[in-house]
Amino acid sequence: MFTGIDDVDWASMDHAYGDAADVPELLRGLASADAAEREAALDGMYGAVHHQGDVYDSTVACVPFLFELVATAGLPGRGEIVELLRSIDGDGRDPEEMDFWSDDEDEYAAWAELLARAESDTRARSGVLLDALADPDARLRRAVPGALVQLHGDPEEVLAVLRRRLTVERDGGVLRALAAAVGELGVRHQEFADTSGAVLADLLTDGNVPDDPGLRLSALVQIARCSPSGPLPERAVGIALDAMREAREAEEEYADEGSEGVEGEAGADVGTPTMISYLRRLKASGRGSVKAPWATELLGELHRALDDRVAERFALLEDQLRSPDWGQRREAIDMGGLLLTGWRGPHEESVRLLGEQLRESDHRIVRWAARELEWLYAIGGPAADALAARVAAGPEFLPQARWHETSYGAAVCALAARGDARAVPALADVLRFGEVPEDLGDWIGRTAPTASAALVPVLLRRLAGITPGKQPRRTGHLLKAAAATGVAEAAGPALLILRAPGDVTGPVLRDALRALAELGGPAREALPELRRLARDGDTQLRVHAAAALLAAGEEPESLLPALAAGLAADHWSGRVDALRLIARMGTGAAGLLPELRRLVASPEENGGWVAGFLATALWEAGRDAEESLPVLLHAWSEHVDNRPEVAGVWARMGAAARSAVPVVRDELAAVRRHDNTGGTGRMRYRCAADELLLAHGRALLEVGVD
Repeated sequence: MFTGIDDVDWASMDHAYGDAADVPELLRGLASADAAEREAALDGMYGAVHHQGDVYDSTVACVPFLFELVATAGLPGRGEIVELLRSIDGDGRDPEEMDFWSDDEDEYAAWAELLARAESDTRARSGVLLDALADPDARLRRAVPGALVQLHGDPEEVLAVLRRRLTVERDGGVLRALAAAVGELGVRHQEFADTSGAVLADLLTDGNVPDDPGLRLSALVQIARCSPSGPLPERAVGIALDAMREAREAEEEYADEGSEGVEGEAGADVGTPTMISYLRRLKASGRGSVKAPWATELLGELHRALDDRVAERFALLEDQLRSPDWGQRREAIDMGGLLLTGWRGPHEESVRLLGEQLRESDHRIVRWAARELEWLYAIGGPAADALAARVAAGPEFLPQARWHETSYGAAVCALAARGDARAVPALADVLRFGEVPEDLGDWIGRTAPTASAALVPVLLRRLAGITPGKQPRRTGHLLKAAAATGVAEAAGPALLILRAPGDVTGPVLRDALRALAELGGPAREALPELRRLARDGDTQLRVHAAAALLAAGEEPESLLPALAAGLAADHWSGRVDALRLIARMGTGAAGLLPELRRLVASPEENGGWVAGFLATALWEAGRDAEESLPVLLHAWSEHVDNRPEVAGVWARMGAAARSAVPVVRDELAAVRRHDNTGGTGRMRYRCAADELLLAHGRALLEVGVD
């Protein structure tokens, strides 16, 4: 073993922490009989020789010795070495898309050459892995299929050996890895997609392969990946659900690769003070409550592979939310948040089942489900009663500064986000003792005024007890909330701020102006201050003062100079504030049409999501359909965030918006919500904005402008 290792001039090479003279010791550590020593050596390889995915000359020099280790029969830990080799290869990375630490062209060229050598050397030696598919070490066999697909240059040969191995393999983890590799090969090499799909389909029915739930579930995932828009096997959802139930009910769980510690000589798990060991323990702790974590993870992969097949995805989600297994329901809550905010579909039962999680005794489940329901307030009706019941049950302890981090607080937020009057008593308690929610004003704005009026006394008391200059964020939240109640007394704190000494910060002054603009009539008490700010304030304050003056009944024509200044602002935020107010003024702002047309003609100004505000303002100020429709269509295609507002304009235009019907019809036919750009994980989309878009679009089509 390690033939020629001492002939390499390691000291002349580098790794992340200096010269590479210690690399031979790390390589020998990978071959140690001691499990802890092997793990420490592997940690050193990732920490120095392949630090954060970087490739050094010492990294490339290690490749032949790493393959020699993989080929050494009986050596434990070879699966982890295969994973290291895959990372060194880089899987087709493009140096031009990576960050390089130097502007020197020669240094960049040398680095790019190292990346190319790492790829060519690992792939040139990948034939060693073919024999490893039959190695007695199951952990090695789990790592090899994916590595062959990534590294080996002959996909036809790889597919053949994977197919043969499927007929004789009996380890559940290896079977899943084989199926995943067959699917990945079909995805990477489209000329083999049909063949890969056929191999995978056979795994669902072929009596020559093991009747293994993990294998069936993995095969379904890969069939969906190989043919994203093609037909699924008959009873695909049923097959997946049956596999999940079998996994839950199995008396003996499958060995779960990746969650165990280092296997010691006596078979015990060994923990080491390394990052690898820490990450392993962290992963295991997150999966510890799940009976068959591999099945839950495969179901997540199936969701991602199914993508826009929403009927199947919602059926899977509903079953998972009904699971008796705590861990599977926890994963379903997370997947439900992504699916329900990102896709349009038959969501009512899934939302109801999310609400049912609030009846659990485990506060973690309650908190997770309630947080997702807060995102889903626009479609959260089926869960409202469950939320109200949880809120009515009261808090675990008195509200405090961190109340929203509790399960009770999460339920209050979700119920309040819907504008449900049953949240008002809880909000009143929170406002007496706890932190002011940032979204409180929005929640109150969705609540019936007769119910939200009960919050006015406590809001005014809180406002009276703060120093605006020292607590600007809290002041802003309270001002917005007080104004949202619509009660005239809410104008008092805003008026005091306008008349306060000059040490009040700009943001607080802006929030006071916004509150007065929301309240309308009470703003008349501050007409002198508002007129002064509209004339002499900075650009943004002039626009906000103009909004308050408009609400107080001031003539629109007198506000045009302040709005013209806003349209000429250096920063986009000032222009957007002015455009919003122009749209609200309607034809009263017609005197600004020349400035609006100038912005429309400027590609720099009429771009991105700002284009939506500009198009809306142009229509409302001019009411000229012939002029506005091209601008609105431009805004629609320029940025997806513009679509709800633009669709609202078309709905108000009615028959005049005839030319917009085709794009609206296409949007309504899509299964993805308008801002779903394909994010995964903790990504959440603006469900409420999409529901508004759908309502506006349907209203336009109902006008009958076809």
